[in-house]
Parts: sequence; C-alpha cells; structure tokens
Amino acid sequence: MPEYRILGETMKTYILVELGEELMLIDKHAAHERMNFDRLKAMDREIMSQSLLTPAHLRLGEAEAELLERNGELLAELGFEIEPFGGSDYVIRAVPADILAADAAPAVEEILEKLRRGKAPDKQSARDEILHTVACKAAIKAGWDTSDAERERIVREVLSGRVKYCPHGRPVSAILTRRDLDKMFKRIV
Repeated sequence: MPEYRILGETMKTYILVELGEELMLIDKHAAHERMNFDRLKAMDREIMSQSLLTPAHLRLGEAEAELLERNGELLAELGFEIEPFGGSDYVIRAVPADILAADAAPAVEEILEKLRRGKAPDKQSARDEILHTVACKAAIKAGWDTSDAERERIVREVLSGRVKYCPHGRPVSAILTRRDLDKMFKRIV
C-alpha cells in the first residue's frame, strides 16, 4: 500500500487523495458499487433481506410478469420477496438488506428490464445482472455525505488494486501527476 493522504472530497462525489507527486480522484459511488458487487458475488448463501414496513407496489406488463415468474426463485435467493397482488399488480415485501425501501420498485424494474433485453442467457448471468443492480442501489451515492471512515475504506480498497472498475466497466479513479498540473498551469511547456 503506497503512502497516501486523504485531502477530502469534492462535489460530494470525488475523494481526493495525495500520493506523493500524484493526485488521485476516486468516484466514490463507482468504487463502492464494485466493493458491494464483489462482496455479494462472493457470498455462497442467500443474501440477507429486510422486510419492508410498507410493501412496495409494482404494476407489470405481461412480458415483465413472465420474467418475474421465471426468475422468482433466483430473486428470492438474492433477498427479494415479491408476490402477485391481483391482475398485473405485484407487491414487494422484502428486499436485499442493503437496498433502501424507496429503491425497492425501481430496483426490480431495472432488473426486469435487464433480463428483458436478454443480457442474462443463463442462471449465473441472470444472478450477476441482479447483483449489479443490487450493488448499485446499495452504493453510496454522489451527493451524499460520506464519513471519514467510509472514505478511508474506499481509498484503501482502491489503492490495494482490488477495485479498479465499477461492475459496468467504468474506471473508479483517475490520476493527475505533478507534471500534468504544472502543464495545466503553464509552469512547464
């Protein structure tokens, strides 16, 4: 682990880290999403779920309802409890423990959209698509306040080399060298 100093956060989105003659910017959401995804993927048991005090409501079209029925067992393994509620309506009674209640319906809708687009030809691919959504919904968001301890944890994971890209392939960090900064400010040509 290189020596580093966390300078703080800017725009409630990027963590600033000094690494000798380099400045690293870390996208806290993208890094935390990868950390969540890796943790969830490594679990070889059902994911902990939380019951919702007020069940979330879903109204699905025929194709989405079929996808939900076809993938219901997998969704249950990953912490979702979804039941028919008459006609094209469903209720979400539980979600993975890391997902906020307000994100319950949007998360299920996003999962169904990914499955509908055919990004999951087999059970393992479907599981990964669902985990991508769960990891994203559970991640620290841009605009949120982040504690010193959370920033420290994210920085250590990124500097360890374990966290390089979010589950969608976006880089989680960028580096500006002293030379880059000197060139920007025309200190050197």
